Amino acid sequence: MNKTILFDLDGTLIDSTDAILNSFQGAFKALGLTSKNNEEIKNLIGYPLEQMFRMLYPDKVNLSKEFVLAYREIYAQIYLEQT
Repeated sequence: MNKTILFDLDGTLIDSTDAILNSFQGAFKALGLTSKNNEEIKNLIGYPLEQMFRMLYPDKVNLSKEFVLAYREIYAQIYLEQT
């Protein structure tokens, strides 16, 4: 029998909330959208990015793929410093 050790890293050993929130706000800005309240974003953490965007901007669903690309680009630049 193989033995396995699992770690619940995000939210337990590290906290990536600031990096997530800053990436969301940066992506909104990059797309020319108004920022959203951080509490509103926090309540959606755990959903897929496109779904989160659609829930936050239901009238801008056509921008969801652009949002995900902008978010990932920003997150890749800041996550090491902010987690």
